[in-house]
Amino acid sequence: MKPIVTEEVYKVRYYELKNDWKASISAIMDYFNDIVTLQTVEIGHGVEVMSKGEYAWLLLRWDIAVSRYPDFMESVVVRTTPHSMDRFYAYRRFEIFDNSGQRIVEANSQWILIDQNRRRPVRIGEELYRRYGIDEGFHRPLSFPKISEFESKGEMTTLRVRKSDLDTNGHSNNVSYVKWLMEAIPEEFDGKTLRRLTIEYRHESRKEDEVLVDGVFRNKSSFVEGLHRISKREKLLTLARTEWI
Repeated sequence: MKPIVTEEVYKVRYYELKNDWKASISAIMDYFNDIVTLQTVEIGHGVEVMSKGEYAWLLLRWDIAVSRYPDFMESVVVRTTPHSMDRFYAYRRFEIFDNSGQRIVEANSQWILIDQNRRRPVRIGEELYRRYGIDEGFHRPLSFPKISEFESKGEMTTLRVRKSDLDTNGHSNNVSYVKWLMEAIPEEFDGKTLRRLTIEYRHESRKEDEVLVDGVFRNKSSFVEGLHRISKREKLLTLARTEWI
């Protein structure tokens, strides 16, 4: 069985830019979220199905590697391919190509299928394997780097979840967490480039929640490593790791 592949052309717009006139990491993630939603529609689960809220794919992890950020007004091809499924979990790959066919961004992701009403995992059925073109006997997961815990330096950024941070499920969109992380990056990183982002989503947040963002940075041989945490009171919401050059 051959996995379904979905591609779409995106042109980088002004409102998606960083201060260097290149697409931001959050814009890239928006492309990924959009293309996976387009594939969901493509397999027959359109808005009329998704809006019922019976079940949903909840994102657990990203691992995004950027070799080059797209430029303003550049057209890029964004592609997503389901990799495998196992019980409640699904693994999916994303890629971005420039006009020459060069891959400039790649990402792995992990998702879990949940019952929206009970907020519990749902076992992935035979129909979804068939619709996504995945062999039921293929359960190999994608690998993700381990994100280390760290001792806080005591410096935290406090943010409140806004209505604009929410997605169609009523909780904070996965991209919002990354925007919060970027808000807490020290100013001395303004001249550096984020080349890799690994993030784990542990718990949800909702409108008016107060979240705390903190992190530490360590010099490595060829890059600076950032370890980041987002929490709500004593509850850990997100762990992340970044690489800067």
